[in-house]
Amino acid sequence: MFGSIGQLADAAIPLTARVHDECNGSDVFGSDICTCRPYLAHAIEECIRGAQAGGAGLIVYFRKEGRGLGEVTKFLVYNARKRQAGGDRADQYFARTECVAGVQDMRFQELMPDMLHWLGVRTIHRLISMSHMKYEAIVAAGITVGDRVPIPDELVPPDARVEMDAKRAAGYFGNAEVPDSTELGKPKGRSFE
Repeated sequence: MFGSIGQLADAAIPLTARVHDECNGSDVFGSDICTCRPYLAHAIEECIRGAQAGGAGLIVYFRKEGRGLGEVTKFLVYNARKRQAGGDRADQYFARTECVAGVQDMRFQELMPDMLHWLGVRTIHRLISMSHMKYEAIVAAGITVGDRVPIPDELVPPDARVEMDAKRAAGYFGNAEVPDSTELGKPKGRSFE
């Protein structure tokens, strides 16, 4: 929380917020295969800026490791992505997860807004997130969302380009161009072959 906790319930006070799903690999150990750590750091900076400008900032950290698949499964997916024929590619990003885990994503975001309601949040003026699942769950719970803020491209680690291209091609929110099918099939980052 940045600013006064009482400000969270006042829809007139600008609130910058991020709902962040746990990523030990990146958040704790600094892996650069995903954008979790840089996105969390960016969100913290944006929340601080918002509070310094007279608003409030909020980071909600949920224990949903690896898209709700768990730590071990997430690392099995990472290994499968890196070791597949042709290396790590955006066109196979979601397919590798589905091959290993049986699903692309196990997160259930519908209950996530309960924490926001408990804190009295009715309006988020700046949501630091590209996720449609999070956005739609928040809005469906009756919380108004103003601007959505994607991760700035310069904060995306080289090995996380696969993730970003795959997510943009799948329709995640963002300002960058959506890569075409030729670009999606190109290997990016390091391969272990």
